[in-house]
Amino acid sequence: MISLKKTAFACAALVAVIGIAAVFYPASPSFAQKPIESFPGKTSETCRDGRATLYDQCSGQVQIYRMAVAKAAAEHKTVLVSFGAEWCIWCHVFDAYIHGETDIFTYRFGSPSRPEPSQTATIYERPPSDISKSAERLNAYVADNFVVLHIDQQYANGMDVLNLTGAAEHLGSGIPFIFTLDGDGKFAAALVDDTIEVRRDSTDWYRGYERDGLLTLLTAMRNKAQVASPLAAPVGQ
Repeated sequence: MISLKKTAFACAALVAVIGIAAVFYPASPSFAQKPIESFPGKTSETCRDGRATLYDQCSGQVQIYRMAVAKAAAEHKTVLVSFGAEWCIWCHVFDAYIHGETDIFTYRFGSPSRPEPSQTATIYERPPSDISKSAERLNAYVADNFVVLHIDQQYANGMDVLNLTGAAEHLGSGIPFIFTLDGDGKFAAALVDDTIEVRRDSTDWYRGYERDGLLTLLTAMRNKAQVASPLAAPVGQ
């Protein structure tokens, strides 16, 4: 997670090594990735000249939220919200991991103050053992049980969604702010990922997650959403 209170320091440190990520282009994993229902489904090429990839920086965020809640209700799934920004490396790392990406991630990067991508870099996961099964389990669980909602923090009215859902009072000092919604579209549980983050800060710089730990936390978050407002039984794990 990137702390907004420490943005200036973080930017200087990260750019000195390889920069702050904006867009990931991961290597193909060794298994068939399951598609994840996400909102917005595709950002407009005319929005900020096509620079927006995860977050729709030009549309009303409340409308996107309502579409995601309706889709989740129709499919008996839970809404998983990623409140973040295009320049935020952890926002893109999280999205890459739940989609089952592994090993090599190439991205364009910018910074909070200069968020438009201008350089590219590649980072290597270098896992100590085979992580394909863990990546497959994580991807399958998210695809089977969640509708993923990306809410923009920087350019659009993303705070309106946090206020509407009751999530604003749980917002900390960093992004991404990952949380689930119950069946009524209200805040259920937040991801606390400090114990599962994978970091390397040397010249072999890397950001990632311990996948089985992330799966455990997401499962607990979905369970809490179900307790608040029961949905369908979870599929797989």
